[in-house]
Amino acid sequence: MKTNLIIINNEKCFNKNGKIFCQNLEMKFLAKDLEKYFNIQLILRSSKVEPVHEITNPNTFISSNILFFLKNVLFSVFKSQTKYLIISITPYTFLSFLILFLFQKKIFLYLRSDGKREISLILGNNFKIIYKIVENLMSKYCELVIVNNEIIKNRKYHLVNPSSIDEDWFKNISTPTLKKIKLLYVGRIKIEKGIYSLINIFDKVVTNKEGATLTLIGHGEKLKNLNSKIKLLPPISEKINLIHQYDEHNIVILPSFTEGHPRVLVESLVRKRPVIIFDDIIHVKQNYNGVYVSKREPNDLIKIIDYIINNYSKIQEEMEKNDYPTKEQFVLQLKKIINS
Repeated sequence: MKTNLIIINNEKCFNKNGKIFCQNLEMKFLAKDLEKYFNIQLILRSSKVEPVHEITNPNTFISSNILFFLKNVLFSVFKSQTKYLIISITPYTFLSFLILFLFQKKIFLYLRSDGKREISLILGNNFKIIYKIVENLMSKYCELVIVNNEIIKNRKYHLVNPSSIDEDWFKNISTPTLKKIKLLYVGRIKIEKGIYSLINIFDKVVTNKEGATLTLIGHGEKLKNLNSKIKLLPPISEKINLIHQYDEHNIVILPSFTEGHPRVLVESLVRKRPVIIFDDIIHVKQNYNGVYVSKREPNDLIKIIDYIINNYSKIQEEMEKNDYPTKEQFVLQLKKIINS
């Protein structure tokens, strides 16, 4: 008999003609892949933004405000043999935690990034202190699941390796044309993701590298007055179309100020596209071949781009030595943790 697992997240969703769409691709994966092992119910937020990733789970409850959200959480506590997976720390998930704690429910807290760093970038250091207090409280009374050991210190935790990789990602891998530098970014268009920093640096790169282009794929804040060499595309839901975008470019760049375990990094390496990160997130490099660390300034970035283009074949050969986490392994990790 399957255990009941209720996933609670601040994820913003959109209901269109009876179909529910979310903004985060991992949320879609979790809802679908964990159904093999648990009776899944989702408690999420509604949004006016129309996302692209469809959630097919019929037990998905989206709430227009925090009162309805917490009502759904409260009603859920009367189900027997139920465990909870809270994703990320936000006002919504913290208040949900308080309800579940009062009813002595089994709670797993899944942290995918360093929220303290993100909060300080977005709202300032005062909110970072508040976040830290809440994080300490929740992690004390929850089973902690994290994606790298930089996220939280001095706590017992379960370490997982998030991945979207299945067998399709390894098929028909090609070497791209290297006549022009074609940079690719995939992710949210947010300040903490380093997008504005990247755009400013690229404006200087393009003056040194004629023909260089940058493609941004994702949703979020609206970008204005972009360089003509920068293309902005909406988020991509279909796996085959996303793979095509990696294949159409020769370097992927990850300009984030903070990251936990970026899915994009592994996806790019599997398609044998080298990745450039900035030194703020040097920890995500791990032992992967094909990941290069740049200072957050144009000259160093240009130097690394030149090295990659001039040594592309050799770098692709080195990437064959990499060992990548798969989506199936990730799901089995979560299954084992939740059933423990």
